[in-house]
Amino acid sequence: MSNPLDPVRIAFDKAVGPHQKRQNLIAILKEEDVGKDRRAQIVKETSQLDAEWVAALIELRKVMDDCSALRQKKDA
Repeated sequence: MSNPLDPVRIAFDKAVGPHQKRQNLIAILKEEDVGKDRRAQIVKETSQLDAEWVAALIELRKVMDDCSALRQKKDA
């Protein structure tokens, strides 16, 4: 039997992925030996990850709103 929260868990994992990747790239940016070209590439990648993260958060919100188990907890 599947857990009614499985869709929420999956959407959450999808939202966390881009955020964690972005955090790793930010850590690389803080290193002193990052060249100008690499720095520009990382900034571009973080912008893309930000967009992915926002889209994933919106999807997470939709899944959470559709989840009957969460609605029941919220209404209780």
